[in-house]
Amino acid sequence: MAWAKGITRITYVPDLISTPARVNRRTGEMQLSLKHMRAMPKEHRLFVMLHEKAHVELQTTDEVKADAQAFKEYADLGYSLNASVKALTKVLSDKNPEHFWRMYAQLQRAKAYDYSHYGNTKIYQK
Repeated sequence: MAWAKGITRITYVPDLISTPARVNRRTGEMQLSLKHMRAMPKEHRLFVMLHEKAHVELQTTDEVKADAQAFKEYADLGYSLNASVKALTKVLSDKNPEHFWRMYAQLQRAKAYDYSHYGNTKIYQK
């Protein structure tokens, strides 16, 4: 069986317990938790879905790589850089070192994008 190159199907399930979404990289099927998705703003839902899509497109289990790919697509579509950071901080726990690193990396991506695309020099000032 060949690995999926993109999302092939989206299935809504009542609850995925600890995550708002997951994807099968082999089949390309994305599962979304209705419980989590209903509680999120539209921008956060989009980021989560782009993150899962990145897992399939990159064929990676690396969460940071999936975050980076999702961020680029999200930001290039013109969505709020601030909302991209909040999308992770609302889902992840700062008590978990891996989650903390992902949130930090997302903030740094947003700052770099703001500087490089919008010329915001204040983002790096104290």
